[in-house]
Amino acid sequence: MNAVPSRRIYGGASPEVRVAERRARLLEAGLALLGTEGLRGTTVRGVIERARLTPRYFYESFQDLDSLITAVYDGVVADLREAAMAALLAAPDRTTDRVRAVVTTVIDFYGDDPRKGRLVLAEAMASPVLAERRLATSQMFAKMMTGEPILHSDPSREIMMAARFIVGGFSEILTDWLQGDLSAERPELVERCTALIMATLISAATAGSA
Repeated sequence: MNAVPSRRIYGGASPEVRVAERRARLLEAGLALLGTEGLRGTTVRGVIERARLTPRYFYESFQDLDSLITAVYDGVVADLREAAMAALLAAPDRTTDRVRAVVTTVIDFYGDDPRKGRLVLAEAMASPVLAERRLATSQMFAKMMTGEPILHSDPSREIMMAARFIVGGFSEILTDWLQGDLSAERPELVERCTALIMATLISAATAGSA
């Protein structure tokens, strides 16, 4: 009987685990550069140096720099979506409370790690590779602002237009806040943004019923 070949274990970890660990280091290095140096300052060489790996290990997980940038962006947006959905589902059944919950989550998410805010709010705007993903992200959060994910109903045309308008303005406010051009403590920012969003939604609902 032929013996089943054993898989080598290095340092107590299987090859799959070690590949995953190297990928995670590359993703973290990519976020660090994208969130501080921006797209222009992010290179394969810079990523592997920051991750303390070699080119061989970069191409083990990513085809090129664009695929790394896409993976970093997707990971950040997935984490934000998960946090925002959890807040939305836990919020009281009132539009104002749902909006405040999402706004609070987004502000805390970017405020706790401004690198993520720069990537999603600023760098993605200048990246052809991320163009479609940026649009999809905007549409996703527009739907959250209307409560669609938990109401399971399609908002009116007026409400959906207002929600997309809101996401654009909210993004601009967050960008200015993260850059230090808008001075506000988090609680104040949450309340002011919530009030602006609610005013827009109410106006759209009134227009739609006229």
